Amino acid sequence: MRLSSFLGLAQTVAIAALGALALPAYETNELVARDGQKYVFAHFIVGIVASYTQDDWTADMKLAQSIGIDGFALNIGKDGYNDQQLGYAYDAAAALNFSVFISFDFHYWTNDDVAAIAQNLTAYSAKPAQFKVGEAAFVSSFVGDGYDWGSTATQAGIQLYACPNWQSGSFAGASGVSCGFSWNAWASENNSPIDQNITTDGDNAYISALGSMPYMMPISPWFNTHYGPAPSYDKNWIFYSDWQWNLRWQQALQLAPQFLEILTWNDFGESHYIGPLHPDNTDVYAGGATGAVQWVTGMPHDAWRDVAAPYIKAFKAGAQSPTVDTEELVFYYRPSPKDAPCSDSVPQPTGYDDDDDSVFVIAMTTSDGTVVITSGSNAPVSIPVSAGITTVSAPMATGTQTFELLHGTTSAMKGSGDLQVSSDCTVYNFNAFVGSVTASS
Repeated sequence: MRLSSFLGLAQTVAIAALGALALPAYETNELVARDGQKYVFAHFIVGIVASYTQDDWTADMKLAQSIGIDGFALNIGKDGYNDQQLGYAYDAAAALNFSVFISFDFHYWTNDDVAAIAQNLTAYSAKPAQFKVGEAAFVSSFVGDGYDWGSTATQAGIQLYACPNWQSGSFAGASGVSCGFSWNAWASENNSPIDQNITTDGDNAYISALGSMPYMMPISPWFNTHYGPAPSYDKNWIFYSDWQWNLRWQQALQLAPQFLEILTWNDFGESHYIGPLHPDNTDVYAGGATGAVQWVTGMPHDAWRDVAAPYIKAFKAGAQSPTVDTEELVFYYRPSPKDAPCSDSVPQPTGYDDDDDSVFVIAMTTSDGTVVITSGSNAPVSIPVSAGITTVSAPMATGTQTFELLHGTTSAMKGSGDLQVSSDCTVYNFNAFVGSVTASS
């Protein structure tokens, strides 16, 4: 029921042409919110980039900027290298006319840390790359329910535009809060997996709780984490995400909040990154040999950015659907069937059985066509698609995964994924391998 009902939705997406969007020019990279102006950010985990140079920051920011992302939300704990990395980030952003703001991670900060948080905001809010709403420095958080942002602004001696993530979703009596940010970007119930596609029910509840305050909506492509049972690690679950990336962008266009935050740019530990892999910076794969390196190595997600780009353009234009300018097939699949007997000391993640043993294609087409998916030894599966952005799938089989787009009987593009699906595995890896096929490839 879940699969067939979503296929009906995905294959009837109507695409409207977007008119040219004239955006105001900015003399500096301070972005000033205006009525109706919308912004897209990506959540960036600073705590895993101790070895980053400013060139690393610049490279990531250029990639983000190229698809329309306005800035990074810089998630920080209490690491000793925060000042160095925040300095690199703010300087790199200023040189690119990109924006950044701090997002305090309350797994490390507490509601009693007002003085230290204020000190950070005083130090960085005056820098050219700081994202501002009017004259107020934008700041966010991961959890931190009830934190006193009003007192923080007073101690920092600056205006703040606080947009925290409060798990309760209750902002009654909140001090100094200007908007609210939800982290509920996946289908779950009390942070436990459920077998369904994500809906907008959680967004609507958050919007209702905020009243007249703006909403920052979370949008994410995937969720898989597989840390073992050692004392420091107790994270081994997935949230159902098979159809999520395209569906969630459609929901963002439907709800049209003022702010979107992509979760995430680089949280490799939870497999919801859209930024590039950094194999030379081994600290980014949290947990060392028993951590994310096991399910991230060789598993790029870069092509998911290609899907985001037309949606970001549509979101900022206030459109209800994206326009496809360049045809592309963005495919994704897991490296093994879900019941493959991997030689892994850690069991399959909670929620694994909800996943479909399928391979998926997000077809971005300028005219009607047919997507042909050949998974391993399975017979080719042909699926008609309308012009626009459509998600389709076919049953998974081990072996090479091949994808083709036909217009009539003419092949517009064809290619295969570099990763073969195999039942011979050492890790229960429910991360997604993402790639693309274009006419030039």
